Amino acid sequence: FRLKSCLELLNLKPTVIRGNPSEILALSSASKGSDKGVDSSHRSTDAVEAAKSLAESTGAIVAVSGAVDVITDGQQLVGAHNGVLMMQRINATGYAVTTLIAAFLAADPLHAFEATASALSIFGVVGEMGNELAKRPASLRMHLIDSLHGLDEVVVLSRVNITNMP
Repeated sequence: FRLKSCLELLNLKPTVIRGNPSEILALSSASKGSDKGVDSSHRSTDAVEAAKSLAESTGAIVAVSGAVDVITDGQQLVGAHNGVLMMQRINATGYAVTTLIAAFLAADPLHAFEATASALSIFGVVGEMGNELAKRPASLRMHLIDSLHGLDEVVVLSRVNITNMP
């Protein structure tokens, strides 16, 4: 049901598709006619080719969340290298980063690729900042939100780590 719903949403021509590696792999396969299910056993780099293919077939920016967030439009490919492992232990970080991507797109709709990469990297930066104060996942959630609230341009420019990928 979930995969079928996602395929129907592709018909609405989204600007950005964001998911974990297994979700992107499944969505890419399903859009080609395969109906493999979703699990969470892949790394973001495992889904690079699927992300490129999905971007090319849909015209959307595809973002694959992981230790390195991978962003592609089918031609360009960058990695956002910010974040901390403990962020995976917090429920709803995927929803939160997707919301941040939407906010960045609303602010700069003509530069969707850059907005997506920036949102993913900045979310990772606030995770890093929050982790400096946190002891465990619950306190990281609180400090992540506080770090996002207190973020400024100097911090962003000094900490964002986005690189081109081969």
